[in-house]
Amino acid sequence: MSVLTAKHKDLPLVMVVTINEVSGDLSAGAQSLLHSLDASFDAASFFKAVQFAGKAGQSVVAVLDGKPVVFVGVGALDKKSDENRETVRRALGTGYTKMQATGVEAFVVHVPDATVLGVERSTYLEQVATLLQIASYQFVSFKKEQKTWRPAVYVAGTTAADADSLEAGGIIGRAMNKARTLADTPPNHMYPALMAEQAAAIAKEYGLKYTVITQDEARDMGMGCFYSVAKGSENEGKIVILEYAPAHKDAPVVALVGKGVCFDTGGISLKPANYMTGMKYDMSGAAAVFAALEVCAQLKPAVRVIGITPLVENMPSGRASKQDDVVRALNGLYVEIENTDAEGRLILSDALTYVQQKYDPAVVLDIATLTGSCAATFGPLFAGLMTRDEGLEKELREIGNFVGDRVWPLPLVDDYKPAIESVVADITNCGSQTYKAGAITAGMFLECFIDKGRRWAHLDIAGTDSKIPGTTYLGRGATGTGVRIFVEYIRRFK
Repeated sequence: MSVLTAKHKDLPLVMVVTINEVSGDLSAGAQSLLHSLDASFDAASFFKAVQFAGKAGQSVVAVLDGKPVVFVGVGALDKKSDENRETVRRALGTGYTKMQATGVEAFVVHVPDATVLGVERSTYLEQVATLLQIASYQFVSFKKEQKTWRPAVYVAGTTAADADSLEAGGIIGRAMNKARTLADTPPNHMYPALMAEQAAAIAKEYGLKYTVITQDEARDMGMGCFYSVAKGSENEGKIVILEYAPAHKDAPVVALVGKGVCFDTGGISLKPANYMTGMKYDMSGAAAVFAALEVCAQLKPAVRVIGITPLVENMPSGRASKQDDVVRALNGLYVEIENTDAEGRLILSDALTYVQQKYDPAVVLDIATLTGSCAATFGPLFAGLMTRDEGLEKELREIGNFVGDRVWPLPLVDDYKPAIESVVADITNCGSQTYKAGAITAGMFLECFIDKGRRWAHLDIAGTDSKIPGTTYLGRGATGTGVRIFVEYIRRFK
């Protein structure tokens, strides 16, 4: 996004307007922009003629001096500020889509003042820039005609003093779009080795440390859970580690662990065909971790960040794990495999153990498209959050609401522990049907691999990884969920 200068004031406009502005009392800045196109334009009369009441989601297009102007309503903005910001995000998404239909090469965005939303100007402009980057996402890599629309976008009312905020928002939005591209890419073009190459390219471009653990190295290190999944595919699994280090050598460590199942057939516990379509998105957690590290490398928070992503394909084969197999995890626990389609928790378990043993992080956050149960519980609008740390739960919920990556807690209590007990091993990878609660029992399984006293939270993004209805700025494919909440948590970390 760019700062608006005088020479750009006659460009097409996307104007997000509040109910007060619709009543005829447009702000001076909005009036100035409109009059730069047509000094005689009477907004109040136009709104009345086209029955535009400025309600949230309502939009109308005008043409002033041959240039399109898109008006998008946000209502009265009288709710709490988190909801107000999401309303503005969706209005911007609508405005961007409407302007795209015109094919213009550049346009100006006018949004309500930050004071209306009760936030600092810098934060608000950063979120506006992030949103406009997200709204610009187009996945056309596998189209014969790869047409894209990349307009220059200017934010009204900004000055050179706002450039850093706009750039920071752009960095976050571009990284989210990279995560979305990784997730949207078909699985024959994004298997573990190719995904590891993407991580290596990010590391090279942004100065991150890159390490890869091969499938056989993981086996020899004692990562039996990871190996049990990885060995079933002809495309060998890998564990990729990206590291960001600030200038301060004694900085605290935050670990991000992302599930990277590049395609999930269910293994021997084969999924029905209609449940297998879309399983390319099962590596969305890993993609979010890659993107978060890319942002950290550019915004340079005062925290050391370790991103670890176990990358596999879950395939049926003569080498694949079987139901009733027992494998030994890196932390020494023996795990009975009751369902090979509960593979995500297996690969995460060894990654969680490894990152704690090697880096001793102050906080561990994992992210995974882990359970259909979570998607059925929350649908596509909230990710599941599991932790016993009330302070961490509160902080992640507040941050999620603030940036638009919303999460909601599920109970992680000992009453569910018997659900993962095994007769022949220490634990089983599939929760008892007596207890149901598949998302919670999966969280209980992961907790078995967290050191006592370690701050840890688990995000289940099975419902929020792709195809979000009603969220105008996210389109039809991958969403990049998790990137914003991770980045904001790290930037705030004390």
